[in-house]
Amino acid sequence: MSQFKKNPAAVLRQAEGRPVAVLNHNRVGFYLLEPPLLEAVLEELGRLRHVAAQADGAPPEATPYRQLIEALLSQAKAARG
Repeated sequence: MSQFKKNPAAVLRQAEGRPVAVLNHNRVGFYLLEPPLLEAVLEELGRLRHVAAQADGAPPEATPYRQLIEALLSQAKAARG
């Protein structure tokens, strides 16, 4: 967090468009995403919401975004090994 506070623009430049996890006491405080990446994430969440709805027969709105985000994070961690 302190490095981010000192020079947020430098942190974003170093990220080169990749997501940035800003840590606070060695825990993720928040993530920074550039607009195109955020848009892609939101589109994927919408797609996953519809897939989940088709699988269980519920309306898409019935699947909370938090549940979808947690599933995406779990998949990303599993892919990294």
